[in-house]
Amino acid sequence: MVNCTVDTIFDGVPELLEALRELQSNEVMVGIPEAKSSRKKEIIRNSELLYIHTHGIRKKAMREEMQLEMDGGKQYSEVYQMYLQEHGSPLWASPPRPVLEPAIEHSKDWIAEQLGKAAQSALDGDVKGVRDGLHKAGQVAENAAKDWFTNPANGWAPNSPETIKLKGSNKPLIDTDQLRKAITHVVRRKGVSGND
Repeated sequence: MVNCTVDTIFDGVPELLEALRELQSNEVMVGIPEAKSSRKKEIIRNSELLYIHTHGIRKKAMREEMQLEMDGGKQYSEVYQMYLQEHGSPLWASPPRPVLEPAIEHSKDWIAEQLGKAAQSALDGDVKGVRDGLHKAGQVAENAAKDWFTNPANGWAPNSPETIKLKGSNKPLIDTDQLRKAITHVVRRKGVSGND
């Protein structure tokens, strides 16, 4: 009988644990941060405009319900409140044109590849690689959302004849390009509202 002992030496445990914590404690956010969503010479913010185009404008019954809630003390963005209450539904003829969710779904394999690289960096004990991988995934998602405005896969109907007369274009949501340019990504600690 032969006695055998196997010694395994792995000095990277602290680095591995730190990198895994880094991966677990961060999240990638894509959209328009409200603090940075102002539009030049406009009363509505890009974040609110993107919401309206994603979900469509509210029907009269919904605006009336919103007014009752505001009268009861519920707070809405003053800009959003003023825009809907003073102008009614000028975008009623505009169908919902979602951007973020379908763009990310359309590019999910490429985004997942970048997130996989971040996870592999965590397993390698590479904290910087985790951060870089998360930012690369965010950048891919951000670019996908910006591309969605002109991507034929978005399936958006062209602008109405009235809008074409006003804008001179049948391409929805492309005018000043402020809305598209406002889309960004941040990597932040979960539960924290600041940027990395």
